Amino acid sequence: MLSTLIRLPFRLRFVIAWAIVQCKIMAGYVSYWISAFRKDSYVRERWDGRVPLAGARRVAVFVHYDRQGVVHDFVWHYLRQLQSLGFAIVFSSNSPRLAESQIEPLRDICALILRRDNVGYDFGAYKEGIAAVPDLPALDMLLLANDSVYGPLHHLAGLLERMDPQDADVWGASDSWEFSFHLQSYFLLFHKPALASPAFGTFWDRLRYVQSKTWIIRKYEIGLTRALRRAGLRCRAAFPYRQAATALIEAVVERDIAGDGMDPVRKSFIQQVFRTINAGVPLNGTHFFWDYLIAQMDFPFLKRDLLQKNPARIPLLNYWERVVKQSSDYDTELILRHLELSLKNRSV
Repeated sequence: MLSTLIRLPFRLRFVIAWAIVQCKIMAGYVSYWISAFRKDSYVRERWDGRVPLAGARRVAVFVHYDRQGVVHDFVWHYLRQLQSLGFAIVFSSNSPRLAESQIEPLRDICALILRRDNVGYDFGAYKEGIAAVPDLPALDMLLLANDSVYGPLHHLAGLLERMDPQDADVWGASDSWEFSFHLQSYFLLFHKPALASPAFGTFWDRLRYVQSKTWIIRKYEIGLTRALRRAGLRCRAAFPYRQAATALIEAVVERDIAGDGMDPVRKSFIQQVFRTINAGVPLNGTHFFWDYLIAQMDFPFLKRDLLQKNPARIPLLNYWERVVKQSSDYDTELILRHLELSLKNRSV
């Protein structure tokens, strides 16, 4: 599909993309106004954890979803890293239920567990998790994270060190230039100036529980970065798209000049990516540059939908395990077990 779109004239590509997005946004408007008449909270169950939330200086709102209500091993790994860094965790699950066997272990490492209807997707869960924090301006940092990634492949202490409050008020692990510059919402860190800003509170107060993923991306994921920047807050990514794209292309050019061999399939794909970037079409860096990010830039995450669905048809994904093992000490069995279970459940 990517190669077909690339061969089309740029104006035609733009018109097709614009028409598709407008149709999805229109559906989002309908969902938005319907949501205005719905209730204010979709939390169905609540358990207090054994970690104190009152007085915490670091809080992480972690969003979880699993159709069977299971907290998988790769999620436990993530939660334990957050705990080790001193985060009081608000675990906000969009699952239809949470298995009883999961509740007590979650209470041991979390401050609060919420189980809510999956209305508003991740942003709905973020909103209700944030609302449960007693005193946001008193925090040193607030982290919003979710289980849409495998990892952290490296300890998060290194990533947090990159997210210096002197350099930015709001940090994302990565950014995107699709539609408009924005920080991707699977990992967002807010320092004290952002939490004290009226723009932060206003954004979450106005957020509606919309059942349109396109609306959520355009109006909420992109809209959050836009609103905070308009308020004068500095927003940066620890692994910027442009840096990864430039480094990857330069590495490929150097290889070609040196005559270094490359798999023909991989080489053809890189050439397509190169043409796309030169045409000014932004790509999803966590998909298209996944191996370079991990192997060369110590990026700590691997997107789940890349391995489960591969929507952009990235070639040679079957060597993901080798890349991860060569770049970190992360236990790839955590990923393999989840992939096996998710594929099995999909076929049931």
